[in-house]
Amino acid sequence: MTGITVIGNRDFVLGFKLAGIHNSFIEENVESRVTTLLAEKEVDILVVHDEDYKKLSSGLKKRIFKSIKPIVIAVGSLEEDDLRARIKKVIGVDLYKK
Repeated sequence: MTGITVIGNRDFVLGFKLAGIHNSFIEENVESRVTTLLAEKEVDILVVHDEDYKKLSSGLKKRIFKSIKPIVIAVGSLEEDDLRARIKKVIGVDLYKK
């Protein structure tokens, strides 16, 4: 696996597959798969649905927050500020700064 990997329910993953991202896992309970993928050196970006992210244990969330590679991005309705902070942490630049 390289590049972007997506994990989530069937509908969430299908959208990314249609966009050309084929590294994906259909999982209803994502906790164990996220733990496994965090250890994979070939995964650069891990995309998780924000509803699944909310269900992860606090210990795993702390590990995700500290992770540089892979960067884990929750997609959905989470606040934009969280994504802004994550992007700034990874690339070192605030893209939203005016």
